[in-house]
Amino acid sequence: MELFNYAYLGIFIVTLVYLLTKNRESFLIKILVSIPIMAGMVYFSGSFYILPIYIFSLMVSTYLYTVFFYFPFAVDFVLIVTAIYGNFVPVRYVFAAISISILLSMFLDKNMKKYDLMNNEQKGKDIKRETYRDYFQISTGVITILIFFLDGIRGRMLILLAVLIIYLAGNILYLNNKNRVADLVYRMEREDTKLGLGSMYLAAGFLLVLAFTRSLDLIYIAAFMIMIGDSLATILGMKIHSKKLFYNRKKSIAGFLAMLIPSFVFGIFFYVYFYSAIYALGGTFAESISNKIADDNITIPVSIVVLHLIISMI
Repeated sequence: MELFNYAYLGIFIVTLVYLLTKNRESFLIKILVSIPIMAGMVYFSGSFYILPIYIFSLMVSTYLYTVFFYFPFAVDFVLIVTAIYGNFVPVRYVFAAISISILLSMFLDKNMKKYDLMNNEQKGKDIKRETYRDYFQISTGVITILIFFLDGIRGRMLILLAVLIIYLAGNILYLNNKNRVADLVYRMEREDTKLGLGSMYLAAGFLLVLAFTRSLDLIYIAAFMIMIGDSLATILGMKIHSKKLFYNRKKSIAGFLAMLIPSFVFGIFFYVYFYSAIYALGGTFAESISNKIADDNITIPVSIVVLHLIISMI
C-alpha cells in the first residue's frame, strides 16, 4: 500500500513538471489555483493517491475536443479504477477531483469559457430542439433516481462510469462527426455549440454533489433539481408567456415557478417542509442567475452543496 502511495506521488510530480515545462501557458494558472485544493485533498484523504487523478482530470478537461484528450483520459481511467478497486482512496475524493477540475477549466480556460458562452447564447432559441433536449434530460433524471433507489452504493459507481463514457463519447463524436450516431446526437444540440458540452457539465455537477454528501435523500433531491427541475424551468419558461424576473431579464417567472414548485413537492418526501423549501429555493435561484455566472448544470449543484454544508453545521 505504501509503495503505491509513493508511486502515485511520483506520477504526479513527473506529470506536473512536464506540464509546466511543455505547456505552461495552458496549465500554470490552473495549477497555482489548484495548490490549496490538492493540499486539502491530500490532508483529508490521508494519501497521495488523489494527486495524479486530479492532475490528469485537469488535463482531460483542458484537452477536451482535441486529439490530445485520449492519452490523459486513458491514464486517468486506469488511475481511477486502480485507486477505487484497490481501496486506496475514498471514492468521494475521486468525484471531487473530476468535478473540480472541470469547474476550474470552465472559469480559467479561455476555450472552455468560449464554449460555455456559445452554449448559453443559443439556449432557448430553437424551442423544438430545446424541448427534445430537456425531455431527454428528464429521462436521465428519472433513470438516475431509480439507480440510486435500487442500489445507492453501486449507483455511485455506475454514475462515475457513465460520466467517463460521456466524456469519451463526446470527444470521439466531435472529432469523427460524419456518422449516423453523431448526426442523431447533434439533432439535440444547440446550434453552433460543442457536442455534449451540456451533458459534460451536468455530469460534473452531479459528481460534485456525490463528492460532498453520502445522504441518499440529498442525492435524490439533487438529481431531481439538476436534471428534472431545470428542464421543467426551460420547457415551461419557453411555452408560457409571463413577466421576466426583475434581476434577470432573460429568465421568466413561469420558468422560476416551474422549477421551484415541483422541486419543493419532491423534496418533502425526504425532508421536512423547511429544509425542502430551502433546497428548492436555493437551487431554483441558482438556475435563474446561471446565464450571468456559469452553466446551470454547475450553479445548481454548487448551490445544493453549499446549502448542505451550511445546514450540516447548524
